Amino acid sequence: MARKKGNVEFRYYEIPHGEPVLALYGDAWIRTYGYDENDQPIQDLHFHNLLEVGICIYGDGEMILEERAFPYQAGTLTVIPKNYPHTTNAANHQPNQWEYLFLDVDKLLAEFYPDNRWLSERLAYRISKCACCTTVQEHPALALLVRQILKEMEAREEFYREATLGLLRALVVEMARLNPELIEESGHVEKSRKADVLQITRALEYVGDHYDREIKIGDLAQLCHLSETHFRRIFARCMGVHPIDYVNQVRVKNACELLKKTNDSITEISIKCGFCSSATFNRNFRKFMGITPNEWKKLPENYERRLTKNNISYYDGW
Repeated sequence: MARKKGNVEFRYYEIPHGEPVLALYGDAWIRTYGYDENDQPIQDLHFHNLLEVGICIYGDGEMILEERAFPYQAGTLTVIPKNYPHTTNAANHQPNQWEYLFLDVDKLLAEFYPDNRWLSERLAYRISKCACCTTVQEHPALALLVRQILKEMEAREEFYREATLGLLRALVVEMARLNPELIEESGHVEKSRKADVLQITRALEYVGDHYDREIKIGDLAQLCHLSETHFRRIFARCMGVHPIDYVNQVRVKNACELLKKTNDSITEISIKCGFCSSATFNRNFRKFMGITPNEWKKLPENYERRLTKNNISYYDGW
């Protein structure tokens, strides 16, 4: 279905106070998706402030994920990050039923991993990389978790919040696994590496919080109560890169977020991310990403920056 270019709707959802997730289920979600209350086709895409997980109960049609179209039917599963333009169009103007979970991923990860920012950020990055349209058959573990969370939220039996939080912790991991091309390492982390991580945790946290400033390796070593030589050795063994390369990797990662979500100039982004010059920024960006910043921000998966080029209308929920 064609849409009016340049128009996109922002639909705001709020998780009820004290609840772990917003669950939408039941007969209220039997609808002719893709049509408004006046039975007119909806041409605009929309995006949410929360991550959306959907499961099709019955019906069929077409799911539009930004500029890509996917057929759906009963048993289709979708995971759509916040700020990702999309829409659902039922086939043949027939009612379909979907059920949904809306999650605040950043808040959940901060609660699940308060002392492991590295893991929290890694999971968040994997989950928010792109939208996914799959099936119950392809990802049965994901489907089971979604259905069990919906069941807990509907029944609301004793300790349902605690049960749901446990299921959500497993769900965020399953969602992160949907992007296999982003897997950075395989197998279990050895105990010795875990010990190394603990020794340099304060340095990792400092870099994450202060990457936009000048960072000296000697200062990071002092934070960890290690000599600079010993710190460099442990850091390289643990992280697989030298400390200065890690600092620049973090800066480039955050630059990618700004390139994706804003229309700031390359010079502005290089300064915000702690690089002393645009030339240094470009050199490091190409080193870690393989392409220039200008080339990277044109990639199709960088959906959030394109929102700034649309006329956005605000809606409260559906």
